Amino acid sequence: MNTVRLSEYGILPDTDITASLYALMERNKEDTEFIFEDADYYFSPHEAVKRNYRLSNSDVVPFRTLAIVMENMKNCILRGNGARLWLSGQMQVFTLDRSENIRLENFTVNWKKPLVAEGCVVAKNGLSVDVFVDPELYPHCFEDGELKFDAGADEWYPYNKHSVAFEPNSLRARKDIADIFFKDVTSLGNSVFRMSLHRDMNIHVGDLLNMRHNARVHSGIFSEKCSDIVSENITFYSCGGLGCLSQFCHNMTYRGVHFLPDKRIGRCVAGGRDDGMHITCNSGAVTISDCSFHALMDDPINVHGCCVTSDGVVDERTLRCNFRHSQACGFAYWAEKGDEISFIERTSMAPVGSARVDSYTLEDDMTFLLSFDSPLPKEFLELASKGDSLALDNLTHTASFVCTNNRFGSCRARGVLVSTPKSVKISGNYFESSGSAILVAGDSNYWYESGECHDVEISHNVFTDACLGSEYQFCHGVISVCPVVPEPDVDKPYHKNIRITDNVFDTAGEPVLYAFSCSDLVFSNNRVFKSPSSPRMSEEKAQIRLSYCKDVSVSENQWIGNFESLGYSSEHCKNLKSDI
Repeated sequence: MNTVRLSEYGILPDTDITASLYALMERNKEDTEFIFEDADYYFSPHEAVKRNYRLSNSDVVPFRTLAIVMENMKNCILRGNGARLWLSGQMQVFTLDRSENIRLENFTVNWKKPLVAEGCVVAKNGLSVDVFVDPELYPHCFEDGELKFDAGADEWYPYNKHSVAFEPNSLRARKDIADIFFKDVTSLGNSVFRMSLHRDMNIHVGDLLNMRHNARVHSGIFSEKCSDIVSENITFYSCGGLGCLSQFCHNMTYRGVHFLPDKRIGRCVAGGRDDGMHITCNSGAVTISDCSFHALMDDPINVHGCCVTSDGVVDERTLRCNFRHSQACGFAYWAEKGDEISFIERTSMAPVGSARVDSYTLEDDMTFLLSFDSPLPKEFLELASKGDSLALDNLTHTASFVCTNNRFGSCRARGVLVSTPKSVKISGNYFESSGSAILVAGDSNYWYESGECHDVEISHNVFTDACLGSEYQFCHGVISVCPVVPEPDVDKPYHKNIRITDNVFDTAGEPVLYAFSCSDLVFSNNRVFKSPSSPRMSEEKAQIRLSYCKDVSVSENQWIGNFESLGYSSEHCKNLKSDI
């Protein structure tokens, strides 16, 4: 392997290396180890390469601005040695495009003018709060009735004025508050702003507000159509969108990747803007271990597919299909020749069969033609001709998932979302999620993040009493099995074979498990403690809630403390066995 020390090629610390590093990597596409120093390196948008990518679950823009680019590279290592990467404005830190056997290791990533902001509540008056925003840590101005931030993302996120409140001592998301949406903002001078609320909320003087003010444009590590990628010992102190986004990749490993606020310089909750790890339509194995997340403004990990619908039959082998979510569309690799496509009846979410792809042709960002290698069965064509009755999922682009020894600190919404038919192991993790710690999701009707689960192990995790403190979508239990099935049938369950064993729950009395449309579910050998120090949020008294489930076993669990009641509630279920 060729060893390239950046300094020997004139790429020096304390300088803007955007263009020079790109040129160096273009000259060394294979079998190369790039050596950084334990020093500061700078990247700027005006020197950066721009590419037109469609990033999953991100805003659609004409181009992305890229700091470090690895296109069509093979057998390469970026060895950081503790290098500190400083970015300016809206930029994507690492972009891996059609590359294989790549290793990224030992970096920290930061912005001196971060892409999110943090404020401290200094007063509350009914339906308004007064918030101090430190102008040194978060450069900003007030202009034309808007609070604007000088970071290349100079306005509030256009869809809302959005924030999450964190308790100042524990730095946990405040309970019973969920999302804060401001109607308007006025300046009181001296970097204090009065923000009016839509309703009275559980906000206190001293609370820290994490402000998600910029658009979701770039990722920390973006990988598309790559294979055998390892990212290790990388800390993101700031990020302008999804943290690590991997789409249409094969065999991805994230080890010791952290998304944390930079407390050394006074940022307590301002760090990442959105999800930590977003895994869309991958194959092979995805492994996430020894990572930590705190104060993110969305879910730390989300592993899923991308469901589409068909609204017309072109011929007996060809359907016209639609992407259904405006932030998950226009993918170059949604399907390729030979891929296996599952056909799903949307109301029951039941698969009706599969077929192999012959060709995939994008017509525009939202529409494509999908041709198959043989005529489709009459049943498929009839569903497709009805419009919106047929969903399609690419089974070839599904991955097994291993999630071990991670710390899910308090963040907005859930901890882990998973929707994949391949094997799933979630073990040895620590959860402080403000919503459900684990959501076994899947749908072709709302978010279109498809994937029925067939084999899920959830074991040896710790679920703290911070979990399920606020009501987020689909969060009905500390562990929530909650697919979107419009017309459920207990004899046609969506998820199957979920085993929840040997975990520790500390709960204020919230349901520890909610399961909907699931079979072969086991909840056993868990220890469930009643927390005396956390307020109860849910009105539901049953610790286990089941709906449209069958073949469920609840046994040999320890229930420790003064619970108001034990037991489970069930509706439309079959073959339930419980020893409580």
